[in-house]
Amino acid sequence: MQLEAIRLSDFRNFEHVEVVPHERFNILTGANGQGKTNFLEALYLLSAVKSFRSQATNANLIRFGADEALLEARIERGGHERKVRLEIGPRGKKIYLNDQGVRNIADFFGTLNVVVFGPDDIGVLKGSPSRRRDFIDRAIFNAHPAFGTESMHYDAVLKNRNALLKEPKIDGSLLSVYDDQFIEWGARILRRRLDFTEHFRPVLERTFHAIFSPDYHAGLTYEPTWMEGTIDVERALEQDSFVETLLAESLRRTDDEERQRGYTVVGPHRDDLVATLNGREVRAFASQGQTRAFILAMKIAEITYLEERYHFAPILLLDDVSSELDRERNRHLFDFLKNRQSGQVFITTTHRDHILLDDDLRVFQVREGNICSI
Repeated sequence: MQLEAIRLSDFRNFEHVEVVPHERFNILTGANGQGKTNFLEALYLLSAVKSFRSQATNANLIRFGADEALLEARIERGGHERKVRLEIGPRGKKIYLNDQGVRNIADFFGTLNVVVFGPDDIGVLKGSPSRRRDFIDRAIFNAHPAFGTESMHYDAVLKNRNALLKEPKIDGSLLSVYDDQFIEWGARILRRRLDFTEHFRPVLERTFHAIFSPDYHAGLTYEPTWMEGTIDVERALEQDSFVETLLAESLRRTDDEERQRGYTVVGPHRDDLVATLNGREVRAFASQGQTRAFILAMKIAEITYLEERYHFAPILLLDDVSSELDRERNRHLFDFLKNRQSGQVFITTTHRDHILLDDDLRVFQVREGNICSI
């Protein structure tokens, strides 16, 4: 997968820029506040049709004084070239693939796949469970674009079910309909996450050893926190009905509690991902440096996982990563990236010297919303 060219118009602080990147490494250098992260955000938007910034709205994606933003890219994947265009207005987005409007977003997902790592990702392991669920869901989405649609179905059912549970008098027949839909989509989400975690864990362990430290064993466990006891992962992955039965039994068990609280207390929207180093939970015991290293290893392992299991590599976006790592870990990271035979990477930095790459690269200066090759 290669991004061959990209053009941005009236996006964030970019009035009009065009970039033809290198097929391997692309370094965007410049002072803070010049637009480096905005450029990575544009790439992410062309992949997921949403921003990786939690506070981003359609209106603030548009350059001040403009009516809409336009993002266009030419992408090569599997020997085929595709053109992607994303139009962003104050009230919504329109996506085009090869100049044809995309009506079903599921048909677009998978056109461009990216993995992003930035300073805010420290919160993945230190923050709330929702941050960790976001990580695993983005990784699954890169492997299985249909997961985006499945997640939307689950979220819609959950929203409707919670609204019904808040009613003073609950319609039992309607709740039964929502329960059936909740079990169907919830089981799909849960099985996807369990499958990913089981195959991803050994890749993460190898990656952490290779980049950062052979002295630590990196572990990752998916925990359905609403269950009584632990889940039989092997059985869950072999039998669709097993997971559906677990969800149905849990709904029956918590029926009175849900009616009292007015919201759904079981299901994959309440689950967590537990990361460990030598058996101790990262969130509670790891240093800041170890935590950053673990998260970056998760991102790199995601790319390796996709290469090994699905035979394609997403584009890696590293936002000011060198400022988050000590010198030794920074060197290990770039040694690892150089030793990979392929894969396009975009790296932002305030200091070019922090990026330990000398070959197969193109350097861009970002200044006041302009990008030029240097």
